[in-house]
Amino acid sequence: MLILPFLFFLINPPPIRHVPPGTPLHIRLTTTVGSYTSAAGTRVSAVLIAPVTLDDATVLPAGSVLSGSVKRASRVGLGIRHETAALDLEFNQVALPDGEPLPLGARVAEVDNAREHVTRDGRIHGVRATDSGSYRVSGYVRTLLFRCDLHAAIAVWIIKAAVIHLPEPEIYLPAGAELTLTLTEPLSLAASLEEPLSPAPPAEERVALHSLLGSMPSRTLATARRRPADLTNVALIGSRDEITAAFLAAGWSAARPSNFRRRVQWIRAVGERHGFDSAPMSALSLNGAQADMSWEKGLNDVSKRHHIRLWKQAGDWDGQELWIGAATRDVDFGFLRPGKPFTHKIASDVDQERDKVAYDLAFTGCTNSLDWVGRADVPRVTENGTGDVMTTDTRLAVIQLNECRAPRLSTETTDSAPIPAHGGKLAVFARREILSARNDLLRDNWYWRGFEATRWMVGVVRTHLRGSSGPRSFLSSFRHSSLQTPPLQTASITR
Repeated sequence: MLILPFLFFLINPPPIRHVPPGTPLHIRLTTTVGSYTSAAGTRVSAVLIAPVTLDDATVLPAGSVLSGSVKRASRVGLGIRHETAALDLEFNQVALPDGEPLPLGARVAEVDNAREHVTRDGRIHGVRATDSGSYRVSGYVRTLLFRCDLHAAIAVWIIKAAVIHLPEPEIYLPAGAELTLTLTEPLSLAASLEEPLSPAPPAEERVALHSLLGSMPSRTLATARRRPADLTNVALIGSRDEITAAFLAAGWSAARPSNFRRRVQWIRAVGERHGFDSAPMSALSLNGAQADMSWEKGLNDVSKRHHIRLWKQAGDWDGQELWIGAATRDVDFGFLRPGKPFTHKIASDVDQERDKVAYDLAFTGCTNSLDWVGRADVPRVTENGTGDVMTTDTRLAVIQLNECRAPRLSTETTDSAPIPAHGGKLAVFARREILSARNDLLRDNWYWRGFEATRWMVGVVRTHLRGSSGPRSFLSSFRHSSLQTPPLQTASITR
């Protein structure tokens, strides 16, 4: 009798889908790694936080567990040998929820921080501590004013030690840090899996809901400059308390109003190159109203962050409150922008931030359903209030929330004990002095300062020229192009 099932298996093998190389995997670490403590061979684990889909079918669900190890780690230590740290991670296995591990070929493509950057071969590089804005400004002051006076040099050293805080040069990725991997080899998986969420309401309710959402405003307005700003791209169904619980579980924080103290904190964060949680957001209005809630996920540098503004709508859906939101991601600082000399620049593909919000909330278990609504009246290419290009497939992510009684937190970890990010106070002080002396010896001269200032000014001018001419030429070429809407990536978090 066992032969018949075996023959059936041979005649009708289970369908297999091959996820192609280049497919992104968005993961969240469940173990802490750092350049100071981690060594080659240290085990690393992570969880997939956004599903991978092929042709709208999920082949690798969120919650899948990835494992690997540290290939190489270079620490700054006392700063005698290295000014910057490096970390090379290798993930070689993935296990579906309640499934057997499968071999995986992937490399790190991005670290969802602001300071670290990733090379083409997947190696994570840290920052040079003496490259912060505050330290570089102090170098210009010393170059201009204090050359030979011993007392002045001592005063500068005291001020530098007491006031100017260098950013941490060691790479430290705690449990909860997010990375993006890129497949380097095809991954063979079952054709499709059941979604953990109900994808949408019943058909009749869905038609009515889509009709209601399609009539909602799709464009915000920059209050200060009265210019069209961010596109709305997220709809939430639930109470204020349910929204708050879901975002907190996902590791987001509420933005706080701007005041003098927070402006000073923000300036200091820029100068010292560190993060600023709950940083204020610029004012945007929707149908003349300011945002009712604003949420953000800050990183380890204030130049980048995820954020969304939410407006409560007058109507409701099935007795539940209805909210509309505009989600974008800050990726850098912009200078000499229209109407504002210094502000953030956003990532042009705003759909990625929409999906980030949707899947972050879905991962917590605080959602009942996740759906997508197309909108015919939304432009596929446009600009925000400061001239940044925005591209979109026009869809709105629709998320129905629940009471979030037992959320899955973004900081869940398998660590038995935390690892130190750096050495003790004496070692940190010694490192600071060595790195400062090393930097001043190499860069505290007119030749380097002149080169650095020229490079910075050229970069600002180029950015300004691209911002003033690039988007318009891009929009013009897009409007006159015979190409149709570009297809979505077949294996990504976009559905």
